Amino acid sequence: MAAIVIIQSGSALTIAETNSTNVFGISEDRAQLSGTCSKNQLVRSGAVESKLSGYFNASCFTTPPITGADGIGTAFGNSGTGIVNGPGQANLDLSFLKTMVLNWPVEKCSFQVRAEFYNALNHPQFANPDANFTSPTFGVISARL
Repeated sequence: MAAIVIIQSGSALTIAETNSTNVFGISEDRAQLSGTCSKNQLVRSGAVESKLSGYFNASCFTTPPITGADGIGTAFGNSGTGIVNGPGQANLDLSFLKTMVLNWPVEKCSFQVRAEFYNALNHPQFANPDANFTSPTFGVISARL
């Protein structure tokens, strides 16, 4: 019998924002934190399956403040890089094998029976959610790994 166990936290994600009105001419920067949430409230609580259509707490983010003299231009967002983690992963692969020695048709022959089970516990493994705050699918997990 052999087993491979993989348990890992999700990858660090940066909440981005497509911002064509940035006064510095950069079209994609980080989202602005609204100031109403603590770090542990940025991702909704519960199992990943319960937040497939809304992984992030959208009320924790807002558009960057207007800083341009024209009343349109905005600054950079104030959220940090890698401030939230995507979905973690837990996986178990199992392998069972039995080798039987046979002395037919020649000596030192063997016969091996093997069974391998990948993702033996049948847990879904989800991809990262859309981390662009201005996207209509912000926070949506649309793929499995």
